[in-house]
Amino acid sequence: MRSVKWVVFLFILSLSSLSFAQQLKIGYVDIQRVLNDSKKGQEAKAKIEARGKELDRQFQQMQQELNALREEIEKKGSLMSETALREKQRQFDQKRRQLEQFVSDSQQELQEMERKAVAEILKEVEGIIANIGKNKGYTLILEKQRSFILYAPPEIDLTNEVIKALDAKKP
Repeated sequence: MRSVKWVVFLFILSLSSLSFAQQLKIGYVDIQRVLNDSKKGQEAKAKIEARGKELDRQFQQMQQELNALREEIEKKGSLMSETALREKQRQFDQKRRQLEQFVSDSQQELQEMERKAVAEILKEVEGIIANIGKNKGYTLILEKQRSFILYAPPEIDLTNEVIKALDAKKP
């Protein structure tokens, strides 16, 4: 991590020595804020949350069925024949495994939805940042979190401009 800071520092230092006639223009973008504050980011988050709620309802239903089966075994188990009790326990174990698999699959599905949504938005943001850089003569545009920016004046923060451009893009 420390070596990355030195690489960024050395890169900026080398850029500054390119030419005195050429003015160095640097900006930065907070990608996390773009993802959180842009319309596309909020829409993606809403879709993921809606799917999460739907999966949670299914989980609750499956859990209720499992609890009902456990209660039946606990209350009526002593009255059942050994074969019937074994069959109920087998059903319980099978439902428990199904529930565990459902939870695992649901988590994986939501993570994949989030990964795809972020990748799509970042692809658009990359193009927007490149256009801003070219059109406004930036030498370098950094990402706030990954570039270890500890201080930068708000004047070089391009995040709001990127959010506005992203929101203005038609789907």
